[in-house]
Parts: sequence; C-alpha cells; structure tokens
Amino acid sequence: MKASCQSLTSGLVEVFSKFVDDYQEFRKEAAKVFVTTILPGSSGAEKALDNLIDQAIDLQTSLLKSYGVVVGEGKGKIGPRHQIIPTKRVTGVLKLERTFVVVSSPFDKVTVTIKKTGGKAGADIAVCAKYSNGSIFNEKRKSIEKGEDTIGESVKFVFTDMADKALTIHLVQTGLVTNVCDYDLSIDGAFDEQEMRALYPVRSASVS
Repeated sequence: MKASCQSLTSGLVEVFSKFVDDYQEFRKEAAKVFVTTILPGSSGAEKALDNLIDQAIDLQTSLLKSYGVVVGEGKGKIGPRHQIIPTKRVTGVLKLERTFVVVSSPFDKVTVTIKKTGGKAGADIAVCAKYSNGSIFNEKRKSIEKGEDTIGESVKFVFTDMADKALTIHLVQTGLVTNVCDYDLSIDGAFDEQEMRALYPVRSASVS
C-alpha cells in the first residue's frame, strides 16, 4: 500500500466553513500587528509575535472542539489524529499506517518534518494541502527507506499560500509487516511579509 491523499470528513468540512469569518478576522488583526509592530522591529515585537501564535493556537483548538475532538485525538480508536500549527513534537510507532489531519491554517507557510527515530521499517509519506471544501490544493510525497541505517533521517515538506487550507499527513509502513518505524512529527507555521502588507497596507504620508 502506498501513502495517498486522505479525505476530510464531511463533518470537518462543515466545521471549517463555520470558522471562515473567524480566520479572516484573525489574519486582519495579525496583519496590523505585523506591519505596525513586528516588521519594524518595534519594542515588544517578539512578545507580539508570541501573542499571535497563541491566538492562532486558540482559534484552531476552538475549531477542533467544535468538531468534537481535542488536539491529538481522532474520532474512533484508529481514526486520524488531529493536530494544530505549531506542533512541536508528536511521537509515534508506525506499524501499518497512520493519518494526521491538520486543521485549517491561519499561517501562510507551513512546514511538516518527519524524522525516523528507530525501527527496521521505512515509511512512505504523502502530505496533502486541502481547500476548506476538501478538494486538493497541493500534494507532495517522500519516503524514508527501511533498515536500521536510516534511523535519524528526516524528510521535510514545505507548503506556501496555506491560509485557510488544511493538511492531511498519511504515513504507510514499508518493509516486513513485523517491523515498525518509530518517528517524530513536527509542524511549523509562519506568516508571509508580503501577505501581511497586502492585508494591512500603509499609505506613505503625503509631502506638502
């Protein structure tokens, strides 16, 4: 079995649609903070960025709560694990396959990193960006070879233009069915300077 783009549930797509206005309002506020405080490097810029990330986490957490799950859980014992951005580190043991769903992004750039930390098996990986209606925006595939000599190797997936888009991350074990692949998953997000300036344009003062 090969890793593939996993579908979003109709329930999750419905929840995404209910949060569109909230995401747009957040990004407008984020753009204002970016242009007036963070980009000029004003006093308190670092704290302002931390506050934006905290607000982004709260927004995504509220979306998941509305769907009926908490961060890291899935509906059903073997269902997808739902994650937010940023996710610093999730550990797992890949036996057959595993799916992660990352809720709609408030960030412009999203980076997914998967590192093999142990085991003899490998991993076939598909990371797919989805529009809020569930259709595919972008998809990327990579793999980590089987064997103990690949322990410590990692693969990175970088997606841009990710505002309001979700992700599915599908991992499939490769090698003998009795082997496993231990892994770490991390997900980072960043705002794009040009996107922030476009959302909050500042007119130059006119010269008399």
